[in-house]
Formats: sequence, C-alpha cells, structure tokens
Amino acid sequence: MHNDAVTDSAPASTTEEERASLSDIIRFALMQRICLSVRYNNMDMILAPHMLWTKHGDLHVDAVTVERAGSAPKMLKVGTFKLAGLGNVALTSRTFVPQVEFDPADPKYAEAPVASVQR
Repeated sequence: MHNDAVTDSAPASTTEEERASLSDIIRFALMQRICLSVRYNNMDMILAPHMLWTKHGDLHVDAVTVERAGSAPKMLKVGTFKLAGLGNVALTSRTFVPQVEFDPADPKYAEAPVASVQR
C-alpha cells in the first residue's frame, strides 16, 4: 500500500495557488524532461516525472525515483506521488529519458490526465 502522508516540509493544507505553482513546475519538467528535486515523507529525492494526473480530485505525479537520500535506488520504476505530500519542489539541471514501460494510455489516467512526458 502506498503511503500518501503529507511531509513535514509541506503545509498541512496546500492552497490553490501553491497547487497551481507546483503543477506548472511539473508540467515544465515533463515538457523538457527535467528531473525534480523534492522532499517526500521526510526524504530528499530526485524524481523523473512522467505523468501529472488527477485521482479523486487530488493531483498526483507518476515519476521514477532517480535518487533517494543521496543514493540511486536498486530498481528504477514508476511510482505515484500525491502533490499535497511534495515539499521543496525545484527543477534540477538533470535530464532523463522516459521509461520504456511507462504507458500514458494506462486506464488509471483516464479520470483526468493533466500532462504527460513525450517520447
């Protein structure tokens, strides 16, 4: 089960303006294939975003964790992160190549896709 807890660095109630700003940053990262530096569940991470989408009215980003607490993960895979749980979001200078197994036509995105990385 995925933990969608809000991090200490993220406000307990994210405003519409903050969500819009995060959404803009993630859309830019998707268009340019740029990794994001984030804090999620009290951990600093580098994410390669692949899809921004809405589930039950909340924005989510599907991304590959490229680095977690300064180390590369054992396996690269696409995971889901709730935007409300992301803190300290910033663009990096690191670019990425979209994961081959990522499918923007996956039925889970059918409710409300917002933006997707292009191959």
